[in-house]
Amino acid sequence: MTAHRYISAILALPLSAVLAPSAYADVAAKDEQIIVTAMRGKSSAESVAARTEVITRDLIEQKGYVTAADVLKTVPGLSVVQSGGAGTLTSVFSRGTNSKHTLALFDGIRMNDASTPNGQFNFGSDTLGDLERVEVLRGPASAVYGSDAIGGVINFIPRIGGEEAFMPYAEVAAGNLDTYRGLAGARGSTGVLAYGVTAEYFETGGFNNVASRIADDLGERDGSRFLTLTANGELTLTDALSLRGLARFRRAKSDFDDAALDREGRSGTDRYFVWRIAPRLTLLDDRYQGDLEFGQVDNKRVDHNDPDANNSFGSPDATSTGLRTFAAWRNRISFTPVDGTEATLSGGIEWQKEKVRSLSGTTETLARAEKQTALYALAQVSVVERLELNGSLRHDDPEAFKSVTTWNSGAVLRLPEIGGRAYVAYGKSFKAPTLSERFTESAWNIGNPGLRPEHGKSFEAGLDAGADIGSAGWVGITATYFDTKIRNLIEYDSAALQNRNIGRAAIDGYEVSLSARAEGVAEFKVNYTRTDAVNDATGTRLLRRPKHGWSASLTVTPISALSLSADYFRRGSREDVLYENTSPWGPGGGYLGNGTVAAYDLVNISARYTVSDGIELFANLRNAFDESYEEPDSYRGAPRTWQLGARARF
Repeated sequence: MTAHRYISAILALPLSAVLAPSAYADVAAKDEQIIVTAMRGKSSAESVAARTEVITRDLIEQKGYVTAADVLKTVPGLSVVQSGGAGTLTSVFSRGTNSKHTLALFDGIRMNDASTPNGQFNFGSDTLGDLERVEVLRGPASAVYGSDAIGGVINFIPRIGGEEAFMPYAEVAAGNLDTYRGLAGARGSTGVLAYGVTAEYFETGGFNNVASRIADDLGERDGSRFLTLTANGELTLTDALSLRGLARFRRAKSDFDDAALDREGRSGTDRYFVWRIAPRLTLLDDRYQGDLEFGQVDNKRVDHNDPDANNSFGSPDATSTGLRTFAAWRNRISFTPVDGTEATLSGGIEWQKEKVRSLSGTTETLARAEKQTALYALAQVSVVERLELNGSLRHDDPEAFKSVTTWNSGAVLRLPEIGGRAYVAYGKSFKAPTLSERFTESAWNIGNPGLRPEHGKSFEAGLDAGADIGSAGWVGITATYFDTKIRNLIEYDSAALQNRNIGRAAIDGYEVSLSARAEGVAEFKVNYTRTDAVNDATGTRLLRRPKHGWSASLTVTPISALSLSADYFRRGSREDVLYENTSPWGPGGGYLGNGTVAAYDLVNISARYTVSDGIELFANLRNAFDESYEEPDSYRGAPRTWQLGARARF
């Protein structure tokens, strides 16, 4: 047994466990950031044995982020791969794991698309106007959320509540490439109601997604349109009973192309509707919370082909639908077992039913449904304000294959002497095979109902240190080491014409971040990530995961009304599927096999100016030096773009 496994086994002994209810995040105290994703309940980021990143509403507006892809590209440890412009397929590789190993949540509700071949979520089709914050948890979280969370969790948390009863907000912007955006909404709190409602529209004429070097480049632009409507609220019925509700509709329509093939007249529609009703019981001076949750995630994807358009081949539309119905009972209690110790225990049961239907001209119709039940537990114990112990345990019982038990344990040692902390954590995780992987039948695929879950095990250790330099500001550094092994990876076996559990992956690396701030004058941050992600069977590097990644951000406030920000990103060279200039569908082919894609550098600049109380102007410039790059290979990266706009808050 290795040293880190000894450590995790010792930490696991006192920690039985439970899971807390989904909740929206409160504004943190000045020196303490509150997160909800790591424990599915409110916890300080410093007390959790994991590395988290929080992108606040203020930072979204300061940097001019519009889409989920914009935000996630800034997070250390994430490799974001977008197949063209806004709305195109966007995959997130968290700490070197596969794109299907990142779990997407909306206010704690599972969003991964059950109708896709591998169950991943498309992060390219969501805008940010209805969000209060985005929380990113890097590392395994299956012991909290179940399947998919091998590499990390991304939780989009909507706006809700406020200091006044009615706090409206609005925003309009326009830019090059025929880009327009507008949003309007309101949030607030009364004696019995906290709420948030938002409507947002975004449209762009886009650019040609296929790289200009490709021989069949038609020069046509690939545009997109997004509409998002969100309503979120909590109604207090009595001192002990409240009712939470959430509804969100999002529709994205985008033109897209295939690898090394310009496809005029081809587009896709991606529609999501999410709702939840959740009564909550609060007792014992708010030390106990009990929640019931009921809801659905209803999504539909359609790939459209215009039979009259050049190079569309007149192939029929392909339609996929997914419906996830869920229910949960969650309980959470906080207490003081002995003097100097604070404990939070939580636990409950989840149930879900997934139903998918896929219809295309190239495969047999897939229509399947299955149920799953899970029990989970979590514990968080604080000892003499110096030591934090975290533990979680979950048992998933799917209808169609053997049950899976996962666990996670960790410890945080607070180090006030250096203004920081040290932590270690170890956990096990899994990814269930999808209905598509098990049952899709076509001329080139034979279903494999016997597929088993993929299993991961991960260790990480981190150190944070910050030196207080007085009221003028501070400096700080964080460092994290991570190591993940994954077995039973589901890969397509071309000889057998089916998916099989034949893959293995070995991933390790580290993340280092340096931050500095001069209060009210400037903020600076630089991040470096090294990721070694290899096929553990062949020793070859895994695709689309760069070994090196850099980012840096500088924000200055020359006068109180003006904020200027510059961001630099370097994405290192990486392995990918390569295409030569000739289309793979044309004479001579064009597919070159796997190889190395060159690194690239991007610079973004943003500014905002406060005109009066609640009114500000802003400007954003992306890819300021018009860097030419491809990500993935043969797909054109976004050219230089700019937007000008105004924002109002009352």
